[in-house]
Amino acid sequence: MTLQMHYQEKYEQGLEQGLERGREEEREQSKRQFALRMLEAGKLSVEEISMYSGLSAEQVLELEKEMQPV
Repeated sequence: MTLQMHYQEKYEQGLEQGLERGREEEREQSKRQFALRMLEAGKLSVEEISMYSGLSAEQVLELEKEMQPV
């Protein structure tokens, strides 16, 4: 393997890792937005929102705190 091929391989690995990280962050943001909409509706418990959104109950509670006026 030439040095150029090695660098190309490492570049491609890094690019894929960065893309995957971006996709994961986007999925997490979508879950948070979904949970926020459910919290705003005010009809579901934290446990239900956690189950439907895929977030932990702690994450839902944190979002709920963020919604509270200071």
